[in-house]
Amino acid sequence: MSFPPPSSPLVGTGAILAAGYAPVVSIAGAQFPVWLLCLITGLLVSLLLRPLFVSAGIDQWMTPRPIVYSCLALVVAYVCWLLVWK
Repeated sequence: MSFPPPSSPLVGTGAILAAGYAPVVSIAGAQFPVWLLCLITGLLVSLLLRPLFVSAGIDQWMTPRPIVYSCLALVVAYVCWLLVWK
């Protein structure tokens, strides 16, 4: 697979298009990027789901726990992004 050279117009066009879309939300006068809010939501949901997993007895099977809960937080963040902002 060959990639275009760095001086290619496609590289510049892609950079301009990527930089042109930056959704932000104003909270109490401060501008926050939407991805940050989705990530915080994912972290909170994964923290709130842990007691449910412990009481159900499946937490002991979810190893390695830091990776599992990080992935859970990312999945929730992606779903939040898709359902709310797209």
